[in-house]
Amino acid sequence: MKKGFCILLSSAMLMGTVPVYGNDVEQVVHTYRAEVGTKNFYKDDVLQTLDTEIYLKDGYVMLPVRTFFTAVDENAQIIWDREKQVATVWMGQYPIRLDVPQNEIAAASVNINVSGKLEVKEGRLFVPLRNWQEILKRCNYEMDEDSIVWDSEKGEAIVKIGEYVINREQELAKPEITGEGQNPIYLVEPTEAYDFIWNVGDGYFIAENYSDENDQKIFDSTGKVLATFAPGTAHHVGYLGENRFCVYEYEGKERPAYVVDAKGNKLFSADYDQIWSYAEGLALVREKTENGYRYGYIDTEGNLQIPMEYSYAGNFSEGVAPVSISESGMGQYGFIDTKGNMVIEPKYRSADPFREGLAHVQTISGEGFINHQGEEVIPPQYGFVSDFQNGTAFAVTKDKMQFVVLDQNGKEVRKLLEATEGLSYFYTPSWDLLEVEYPLGYHGVYRYYDKNGEFSRENYELRSGFSEGLSAVLDKETGKYGYADEQGNMVIAPVFDYAARFKNGYAVVTQYIPNENDTITHKNGVIKNPVMK
Repeated sequence: MKKGFCILLSSAMLMGTVPVYGNDVEQVVHTYRAEVGTKNFYKDDVLQTLDTEIYLKDGYVMLPVRTFFTAVDENAQIIWDREKQVATVWMGQYPIRLDVPQNEIAAASVNINVSGKLEVKEGRLFVPLRNWQEILKRCNYEMDEDSIVWDSEKGEAIVKIGEYVINREQELAKPEITGEGQNPIYLVEPTEAYDFIWNVGDGYFIAENYSDENDQKIFDSTGKVLATFAPGTAHHVGYLGENRFCVYEYEGKERPAYVVDAKGNKLFSADYDQIWSYAEGLALVREKTENGYRYGYIDTEGNLQIPMEYSYAGNFSEGVAPVSISESGMGQYGFIDTKGNMVIEPKYRSADPFREGLAHVQTISGEGFINHQGEEVIPPQYGFVSDFQNGTAFAVTKDKMQFVVLDQNGKEVRKLLEATEGLSYFYTPSWDLLEVEYPLGYHGVYRYYDKNGEFSRENYELRSGFSEGLSAVLDKETGKYGYADEQGNMVIAPVFDYAARFKNGYAVVTQYIPNENDTITHKNGVIKNPVMK
């Protein structure tokens, strides 16, 4: 819940009907009143700070942007580019862009039809009141055609805005980013030479230049270019691990052509529809057949070690890989070893690679886990289970009513949420965080969990970006990205317009350079992680 709504919750509930959704979510409705020709702007009859008059223009009530946004959300962040006369506003995770010269508004990255004209007056940006309905709807506030009422006799506008909020006994802690951070240490200074740079791991990078017919290069962590693929000779280059790179040619569809080493020397042809990264010395490959696809595995020299006899397969992990022997690829999943021997009976609807000694499987009864002996350590009874990380996993009951944390014996170590109705949920393995959505409002209402319990959206945004001790964070005053540590200290100064996650000590970054003709030049570079030795 936003702090502003905490203070006014009691008075809002006295104003009229407040819908309640189970025991977790309620809708709070606030009334805003603007008196034209005065500096009087009220929220629930509480006068808001306003140092310029509200006025009429071409039949539209003109309200100052900063006053209105901060009245709705006291934590709204507003960045004003005086030279370009463009404002960028953050309402939680939703960005709003207000372009005065172009008379354009984009809310939550969606352009909206503008009523009237945006205007700068006495150094302040004004927006016609009629536009606030669509802006706030896009930012998950409840408004309809009757939410704005104009009283011509009194010369005042009444606006009613509803917001879905989570019922909590106390506010969740939010991270505080402090410090300015140090200047970045570059492996590759931001340059126009590359349209894209991929940090593919193991100290390798692939750079691409689209303007030169997909000119591609491989360089290493010293910045040395190891291989160059002449324009037109490769549609795409991907890293497979084991110092192998796959070159894709474009002939009506993208498919692998051959495999090279880091210097671009051809090692073997890749006569398959698809090839995946190496895992435990073997790479999964796929070929198209009349009835679908067949899967097998090759070694680092390109030799087919396990025949193309599976309708679906996954990567090797802990010495085994999940495969399906059904003709359709649906069901009959088991596990093979690196010799191709079936070591766990193919009887599951689906199966994932082993992790921490357990594999996630699905049966008609639900999802659970088996061990390397094929024993059901955690019986398939859940609607969803995540992979195990650090000895625990998320689990959701089939009716979506309980969200819990399990240990490797299937014991419930913590109950995260008990719902009164089915919810949507999202899990990203690389983050090991759970996002739960209440399907309410334009975007829905979200809650965020780690294995210890619920935490704030701001913490979710910070923690979901962590890799190698740093997370890319947006400085809302400048609109630039920097990197902060787990304690909230800014380690690398916010000077980037895009900042990727660190991998093997490096991260790809981008800077946007405005040009005189209103175009933008993208400069891509690579920085080093200063906290890694």
